[in-house]
Amino acid sequence: MSQQDFEYSITPLFSTPLFSTELKNISKEELDHIKNTEYKRFPVDNGYGSVSKYLLDEQPIASLKNKIDHVVKTYLYDILKVNKEHQFEMTESWSVKHIKGDESGSHRHANSMLSGVLYLQTDETSGDIWFHKDPNQSNVFTPTVDVTFTEQNLFNTQIWAVRPKSNTLILFPSTMFHSVAPSESDIERYVVAFNYFAFGDFGHGNNLQLSLKNNLK
Repeated sequence: MSQQDFEYSITPLFSTPLFSTELKNISKEELDHIKNTEYKRFPVDNGYGSVSKYLLDEQPIASLKNKIDHVVKTYLYDILKVNKEHQFEMTESWSVKHIKGDESGSHRHANSMLSGVLYLQTDETSGDIWFHKDPNQSNVFTPTVDVTFTEQNLFNTQIWAVRPKSNTLILFPSTMFHSVAPSESDIERYVVAFNYFAFGDFGHGNNLQLSLKNNLK
């Protein structure tokens, strides 16, 4: 029996949401501030990171933080329907500069719940960002058996590549492993990365289990 012989539906149950959008109206002043911040080469020699780990809190680009925050809050409260009693706040932000040949190995973001990247300057050959399936996560088959597939799709993939354009903003759970392919471009790739954490009261009704306050402010 072929697929065409019957109707069916597939529900992406318990899937991991990967959000992307274009952040419009990024000014030349905001881009220049990111480019001109102080950078240091990473010890593993695969790129440059900003010295500041609170880059978006700097006054000259406060407007850029506000734009990102608006998208994040829309995603959390309007799309994911998170209770607004949970106050998600940006806890860290930094920028990364990659030149030709630079890349980023697989990693995830510690001490955060939601993470994001904003591509400020990139082109078709600057390198894709890859999102990796956690090896301990089972979709259909146990990871201890090496089942092969004839083609890759959302239901069987172990890795998902995104080719961002300039002004692409991507949000993902901080637990998600991701990496960046080596840049083959002659232009410098500039990316701003950031983390969010939830503060406030957590629990149901009178069974309050946890209350967190942001002491970084």
